[in-house]
Amino acid sequence: MKIHDLIEELEDSTDYKKFKSENPSSFFAAGFFIINTKTKTKEIQLDFFLPEQGRITAFEYPFKEPKIFDEKIKPIQPQTTEIKIDIDDLESTCKKIITENNSPIIFTKIIAILRDNQWNLTCMDDMLGIVRIKLDAITGELIDFNKGSLMDFMGIKKKSEVHKTANRD
Repeated sequence: MKIHDLIEELEDSTDYKKFKSENPSSFFAAGFFIINTKTKTKEIQLDFFLPEQGRITAFEYPFKEPKIFDEKIKPIQPQTTEIKIDIDDLESTCKKIITENNSPIIFTKIIAILRDNQWNLTCMDDMLGIVRIKLDAITGELIDFNKGSLMDFMGIKKKSEVHKTANRD
């Protein structure tokens, strides 16, 4: 599965054509994917930015009527579909990077966000182990790698929340 192919499939849909006629300046801005490596299933969402409204519209696969989010966001740039690392490459790319970084995690799920020509990947195993990988989607270069557990990441957040609460009193 390729981003470019998904965009073409979406553009052929009646709902997208209606959306585009009502929002001619909209553009593809991000993709959100959940890949379950155990069941070999994928959840797919393609996000389009509405510059005049400062909002995101999401199309979930299989493509039908989009959802327009209420909250306004800062302007974002179009996301290219001409990328070196594509959806089909994510599982093997993650395995390779995890092995190269001596991590014992055997992931069963990848949460992948494509935005600003970067992949933000969170690989999770069944034991709450997490590896976070950031890749340049165009060149395939590794930008960042860190590993831990879901509890580690939640613990960091809880400590900062406790700190914020303590400072309010």
